Amino acid sequence: MPYVNNSLKFLCLVILLGHFSVVQAEKLISASQAYSQAVQIEKEVDLLLNHFKITKKINIKAFKAKLLPRHVYGKAYGILTKIQILRQNNGFSRFTIASLEPKISVDSELVYEQTQRILTELRIIKFRLGIESTISAATHFSRKKPIDVFNKLHESSLKFELLNDEPISPNHVFAVVMKIDEDIEAILRRLNIHDTSFPPAKIKDIRPLDSLIVTFSLMNEIHRLQHQTAIIRTDFSPFSKKSVQENVHPSDVFNMVGMVFSEVQTLKASLSIKSIAAPAKRYEGKTASDVQQLLRWVNRKLRLIEKIL
Repeated sequence: MPYVNNSLKFLCLVILLGHFSVVQAEKLISASQAYSQAVQIEKEVDLLLNHFKITKKINIKAFKAKLLPRHVYGKAYGILTKIQILRQNNGFSRFTIASLEPKISVDSELVYEQTQRILTELRIIKFRLGIESTISAATHFSRKKPIDVFNKLHESSLKFELLNDEPISPNHVFAVVMKIDEDIEAILRRLNIHDTSFPPAKIKDIRPLDSLIVTFSLMNEIHRLQHQTAIIRTDFSPFSKKSVQENVHPSDVFNMVGMVFSEVQTLKASLSIKSIAAPAKRYEGKTASDVQQLLRWVNRKLRLIEKIL
């Protein structure tokens, strides 16, 4: 019997150590590993561009900013949105893009997981299109930071607009702003704040720059509340394009709206709101004026919060 007991103890120890090793392995997923997968995504996108004989090139300038994994996760969400457009353009059924449970800090392994979702969707599209070509094996990288992963995904994101033969539309930007609005409504309810705001008047002839300015105003309100809860605030000024205002595109607005959505999740997490944002709804016929109006309304709602804690 002592021998059996010792054997059981040894077995339990092996299982425990095995579990510990798995946990440790999960924690070792780094920004460099996520970057490696972002490169694989770019290869798949280039393969699709070649399949459709798209030779047009775009000038992609890398951003210089100190981003966090949650912002990279948001960029990956944007790519999945553009995959939806690609599927729709090719007559394939759309799917639901799930959001993440609110967290103050998102780790690189979650970004890595998101890259795998993107790669899976791209392989499905290749299969449906009868593309048999495969990409080369992943390369090992080191010393990569979240901004490197972001920039690599940003390249693929803009290339998707070539694949889709269209820029991101106000319909898709509006859908994300609606998700932000729903999250802020949840925050107001948790704080027992009665929403007395009302939609501002719609302005005609809105440019992408106008929406981008309001988006940054909204981010300033989020920073105000993050400061109260000691949440790390990110400097998004490299995305403001103040020096090249004439070159603001819908994709720039979509990019910053995604950043806002990521930052709102930290406010929800600080209030222990566990509800996951509902999937984005599908909208038709929305214009830049609709997007800017909704952004201004969301901004008004956020200003109702004097103190978040």
